[in-house]
Amino acid sequence: MSEIVGAFGLLEEDGRVLLVRERRVLDGVPRDCWDIPGGGVEPGEALVETLVREYEEETGLLVAPAGLAFMIERFGFRSPDPSRRSRFFFFHLRRLGGTLRPRDADILEAGFRSWGEMRALCVQSYHAELWRWHDGGRVDNYFLTDRDAETRHAVRTASGAT
Repeated sequence: MSEIVGAFGLLEEDGRVLLVRERRVLDGVPRDCWDIPGGGVEPGEALVETLVREYEEETGLLVAPAGLAFMIERFGFRSPDPSRRSRFFFFHLRRLGGTLRPRDADILEAGFRSWGEMRALCVQSYHAELWRWHDGGRVDNYFLTDRDAETRHAVRTASGAT
């Protein structure tokens, strides 16, 4: 299975972060989820290109990265294969222009929320590293989430990796 790579943006203005609400199916159940705008890298696309494209689609805003906030590396994320790697990059952003109006039909709402409101809204298990980063003073920049370390180690050992 191929790797998953994603780019997401933290646009913070006046102590509030821009979030989007979309309908997702998680664990077989449809639910509204609040998230940081962003998405998957397409073939031949650079992280920054993904970030700018996804942000404009999901929020209507034109943005530019102002630095890397943190990165998450996961194994076995949304996959029964414990060796499947996912990498998610979260960037600090600055607004260049545009009007806050989502163009993506999957986005039900976009709006700025305080960190306190955000904590009450971003409650999915995949938000754990976001809150570790925030609660740790927003200084850690790498998180490894290994859903099944023993199985992944067995896969690596069987393939000859050390």
